[in-house]
Amino acid sequence: MRSQVVFSLEFLNEVKLFKALKALDDLGLAWESIHITSNYEELANLTKAFTGKPIFVFGTQALGFLLEKEGWQKLTEREENLIFVRNDTPLFCLKGPDDLPSVVQEFDLTSSLSKTYGRTFYLFPCGLDLLETLKVVPQKQGVLLSSPEIFFFKCHALIHLVYKGKESEAQDFFHCFKESAEKALKEKAELFYLGYRFLWEEVGAELLNKKVRVAVAESLTGGLISHLLTETPGASNYFSQGLVTYRTESKSNILGIGEIIQERGVISGEVALEMAQKARELGRAEIGIGITGLAGPGGGSVEIPVGTVFLAIVAGKKEILRRLALKGNRQEIKLQSACWALLALKKVLESI
Repeated sequence: MRSQVVFSLEFLNEVKLFKALKALDDLGLAWESIHITSNYEELANLTKAFTGKPIFVFGTQALGFLLEKEGWQKLTEREENLIFVRNDTPLFCLKGPDDLPSVVQEFDLTSSLSKTYGRTFYLFPCGLDLLETLKVVPQKQGVLLSSPEIFFFKCHALIHLVYKGKESEAQDFFHCFKESAEKALKEKAELFYLGYRFLWEEVGAELLNKKVRVAVAESLTGGLISHLLTETPGASNYFSQGLVTYRTESKSNILGIGEIIQERGVISGEVALEMAQKARELGRAEIGIGITGLAGPGGGSVEIPVGTVFLAIVAGKKEILRRLALKGNRQEIKLQSACWALLALKKVLESI
């Protein structure tokens, strides 16, 4: 038996969605399908199709009157969470996934679901040929879904697998999938991340483990790299400082790189490298990151179209410089740029 999940539009961003789905998987409530709606009458219609399976509704406003009108009996109301039942089908209206553990324990939901396991993977970038690549999923007896479900977001993809069988077999299956998928992805991409948590969580954990400090000088990302690097608890142990030198004058006055800007142009690999070097020096860190580019929507040219990004990382005597050609709107280009910076940083950390 597997759960159904409904999200309202005000809940919908990849961080909240990923956390909610991962929480269900971790609790042994492997989800079967998701539905996204802002029409609460549509939600009532959706519940009619689900019988005998737990239904989790995330991020919605008060639904009591609507659900009671459809024959749902309210069992309890805790702060902003509502719990209903109809024909032995439990329905949980939750603000977010934080209350899931107590709900699952109180209603003993896993007793009938103990032989169905789910795992959600996070993939960046998602501009790969995913459908072909993920055909490497190992086939074992007991697999509930023969192919993974894939959900695309601004620049990431969530990949969900479900296994029916013993828990030890399920964990072996997920591990085997990850190894096989990574092997196939390596043949198509120099850099990528496939893991059980967000890329910035993975990088933060590796920085803590390596005990190295990082400093950042950002332009088009406007502090987003620094924000993601400080999402991990204990970030003060590895994050030295972040400088948002957005305007050309800031790069000259704060970083002291006016001469190279005049020679090469503010959006160039040479400027990104100087930004990384100055970030490391000013932050007294082992690793420096510099990034400059054009997020648009205007200002592009034939030589430097919108989506052009120069990313540089310096660590010891190692210098890494990448020119990225990104697609999407302004917000998507900024997010992709920040994630590419973290991905390149992760590659550097692997060699330390």
